[in-house]
Amino acid sequence: MVSLANEEINYLNDMAIIRYTKDSNIKYAYLNIFPDQFKTEKDKMQDGYVKNTMDYFANRAYAEYIKNRDTFAKNYDLVKGILRREDFYEDDNVKSFADMLQADLALPTYVKHYSILTTPINELVGELTKRPDTYKVKAFDDDSKNEELAFKTELMQTFIMEKAKQIILSNNPEATEEQIKELTMEEIEDDLIDYTSQAEKWANHVLTALKAEFNLKELSEEAYRDLLIAAREFYHIYEDNSATGFNVEVLNPKLTWFLTTPDMKYTTDVTGRNTGAYASGKVEVMEISEIIESCPELSKKEIDHLRRGLEDYGLINAREGVIGRNVSPGIQSINYDTYDPLVLQTRMIIESEMKENNDELRDFLGLTSNVSSFGYKFVVITAYWMSKKKVGELTYIDLETGEMITTLVDENYKAGAHPKEISLTWGWINQVWQGRKIGPDIYHMKPYKLLPYLPIIGTVHEQKNTEARSLVDLMKPFQVIYNVSVNQMFELLRKEIGNIASVNIRRVPRVKDGDGQDDIDIWEMEARERGIMFDDDSPENTKSPVSNQSVARNIDLTRSSEIQTRYNLAVQMKNECWELIGMSKQRMGSVSASETATGTNTAIQQSYSQTEPLFVAHEYVMGQLYQAMVDAAQYIEASKPESTISYITSEGQSAFISVQGADIGLRDLKVFLTNRPEDTKMFNEIRQLSQAIIQNGGSLYDVIEMYSTMSVRDLKRSFKKVRDRVMKQQEQAQQLEQQKVQQQQEQFLAQQQREEQQAMIEMENENHQNELDRLNKKELAIITATGYGQVQTADNNDNGVQDVLEVEKINAERSKLEKEHQVKLTDIKAKFTLGMEKLKVDKANQANDLAIAKENAKGRNQSSKK
Repeated sequence: MVSLANEEINYLNDMAIIRYTKDSNIKYAYLNIFPDQFKTEKDKMQDGYVKNTMDYFANRAYAEYIKNRDTFAKNYDLVKGILRREDFYEDDNVKSFADMLQADLALPTYVKHYSILTTPINELVGELTKRPDTYKVKAFDDDSKNEELAFKTELMQTFIMEKAKQIILSNNPEATEEQIKELTMEEIEDDLIDYTSQAEKWANHVLTALKAEFNLKELSEEAYRDLLIAAREFYHIYEDNSATGFNVEVLNPKLTWFLTTPDMKYTTDVTGRNTGAYASGKVEVMEISEIIESCPELSKKEIDHLRRGLEDYGLINAREGVIGRNVSPGIQSINYDTYDPLVLQTRMIIESEMKENNDELRDFLGLTSNVSSFGYKFVVITAYWMSKKKVGELTYIDLETGEMITTLVDENYKAGAHPKEISLTWGWINQVWQGRKIGPDIYHMKPYKLLPYLPIIGTVHEQKNTEARSLVDLMKPFQVIYNVSVNQMFELLRKEIGNIASVNIRRVPRVKDGDGQDDIDIWEMEARERGIMFDDDSPENTKSPVSNQSVARNIDLTRSSEIQTRYNLAVQMKNECWELIGMSKQRMGSVSASETATGTNTAIQQSYSQTEPLFVAHEYVMGQLYQAMVDAAQYIEASKPESTISYITSEGQSAFISVQGADIGLRDLKVFLTNRPEDTKMFNEIRQLSQAIIQNGGSLYDVIEMYSTMSVRDLKRSFKKVRDRVMKQQEQAQQLEQQKVQQQQEQFLAQQQREEQQAMIEMENENHQNELDRLNKKELAIITATGYGQVQTADNNDNGVQDVLEVEKINAERSKLEKEHQVKLTDIKAKFTLGMEKLKVDKANQANDLAIAKENAKGRNQSSKK
């Protein structure tokens, strides 16, 4: 929106003292009419409008305070054990004069409070403490989406794809393109899911830092306790002079007010879906030091005015009359306010009663929060409401480009101010305003710029078509009956006498020189010390004959049956009370020995299902609070040249991020809840698997990492790392086992081949030796028969061949046989050498086949997951 005029609105950045107005009629201050918001900012800055508007909100605040005080505020006293007569006696519509006199009387001192309320409340608050508080911020603006798309595109096409492809091909050179694609997606899946833009990183860091800065854990537990006691909880985000620029506080539901249409359960609308109130605020008592700290714009003039106002506190601050004033004569001179004294008196009475106790002395001394003339205490009304802002839609021709341009202008724009104006259409838009009233007549009002919605964030639980009822309201009837039963037990125990003995007093032995009381005391002492009891039925002692021979008889005056009846009723009321709100005895830790584990778990799960809406309602409000914190930080940090966040995480680690202020100013950052009920259940169950992790290959570091994380996703990632490591170890162990088996097989085959080779060599040597022996025998026979060398032409065997030539033939056969023998030995050795080489090749082929089968299995698993 632009302003094409030079005129500017001067907001009430300083406080203003407005004791009376110049309006002839008071329109809003003491009437139930919402101030007219369809006014220009200039009109809203008029003293009359400021006073009338803030007086209206002050009246609404007082009315809501009275209602809250008389309804749910009493629940806080009951939880803390402070009892009233109305907790035991019915309040009749028609009362007698005596009843009116007894209305303020305290309860009898013996009436005590025996609480059955605090146990379930403390249990639920304790369970909230154990629930993970995990919220994440996601950016939805166009720039963030474009950054995410560009990142994913680049990630898919560059480094990681190439790196994954190299890894796959190195493990499986024969992998197909489809396998490479599937395995690559598996490698980069975590990187794609974990991507966050710079603005998202900044927002998540800011949210984590602000949780620690504002101690949100404690504030969350305090607000959740308010939800259980009063069925409502409220937070307030306000500007201050701290380093963060704003602060967060939990509001007292008793002092919080809001205006809304029926069935609106939330006091603000962070989503823009019209689900919140149109006005809200708080009323509180503040000391002058607190006022100066919370209102830095308060000037010395206003402070002095507050101090002087204590001198005549309670007087009607109406407009001055005409007496002593220099006014023109006539009917128009009578223009002072005609305030209704009863209305003003009622408001002052309410202000004086805004306290947390009934100690009049401490009130008088200024030691309590009571508004009085002691201690400089004042009632401060803070209000936020949806006002209206006048805007115009201006259409004109751009002087440089000649194009038609449409823009928004504020109320200061004058028609025709632009030389190329085509049309101008006026309208109204919503704008949040804030105001504060301090004491009787100090006002402050201006537009609220920190957030685009009301900064009081909260809810009233389950108020559709009825009044909201808290857990304490549901338990009240049972608590009353429980108190009555236990207090009656106390009275019965006080009246308890037990078993007593009835003795004829004439049978008590008389003591010499003593009276009747001494006789009884000595007789009782003898019975206690000796354990026996003497009686004297002589006529001298009894003074007359005794017909009854029994010394004493037992009389039972115990009230055990009455006490047991009250006790049983009290126990029954306690069980019924806890079952009504969904707190089973198993959930409270009371499990009988006869119950099975399945039955106990079923009872606990059903109990959780009944109380889960309370946790969900609180988590929804926390999500709105976190969204408001991020929005407020974004507004403040965007105005800085550079936003730097430095803090210590819950794990004790240092975190740091720095971004340009212009990079986060226009980002649409949304906070999302990431701890659903089923995630919480899974999260708690997974955390119990630490022993199983160690037994399955995990380390103590894995267990510590599991307990330090606060999300199921991080747990899943940790378990995946453990699984991958275990699978890798198993594969390595399997490979070592396979290598060992293969080595043993190779050794066995090699040994078998060596033995076979040796057997063949021995067989060949034996055959060769046999042939040699045959030739030797043949040669010996020839020599013996012919006399070798004596007659060369002799032929003793008549075979037609000279004996000398036969011997030479034998030598030739021997030489041939030797050569054949060497050739066969060489063939045997070559054959077994070739067999060993073939085994090595087969082994390499088997290893390649195994690697290919593993990669194919991974590809099938990835396809099945999709």
